[in-house]
Amino acid sequence: MKKLLILTLFLHFSAFSQEKMGLSLKESTIFWKGNYAVGSNGHEGTLQFVSGMLTRSANGKITSGSFVIDMNSIKNTDEEDEKGRKNIEEHLKSNDFFDVKKFPTATFTIVKMEPATLPNKYAVTGDLLMKGISNRIVFTALINQNKEAISVKADHTLIRTLWGITYKSQGAFDFGNLKNDLITNAVPIKLELLFRKK
Repeated sequence: MKKLLILTLFLHFSAFSQEKMGLSLKESTIFWKGNYAVGSNGHEGTLQFVSGMLTRSANGKITSGSFVIDMNSIKNTDEEDEKGRKNIEEHLKSNDFFDVKKFPTATFTIVKMEPATLPNKYAVTGDLLMKGISNRIVFTALINQNKEAISVKADHTLIRTLWGITYKSQGAFDFGNLKNDLITNAVPIKLELLFRKK
């Protein structure tokens, strides 16, 4: 009976000491860039979120987290012509790329976080579910936190073909005969996230 009481108190204390931090949607953004295989011209833009959450322990260790990306929010920011900009955005939303009618959201779930050698740097491992396909990715994040908020900044390069996005994909056979309209498979992204105490 005594052991059961101790276990109950331990579980209660563990649950109580976990603090939830909600993603600030207005202060969080994903920046993306797509490049052509030949030349430097490409396109870039942003994505926004539906929701997000981090959980941290009493000692400040982040124990879990996830966020949901709104794929319908994809925006182009480099094209000055309004019609051209809308055409780019609609093409990205089509089944050539993200097929947002069928897959309106993408989800990233943290699997583990380990401190890196530099201060406030962490190796983040997680699963990115996009277009119905889940792939595990690892990236380094700069994380700063206080009692009220957690800020996260990170850069990563996604290989779009891993999620079935193969439109004008640059294959191995293309390196000897590059076409002007081929799009690189590597898509650099930049995360700027802010979580606030709920």
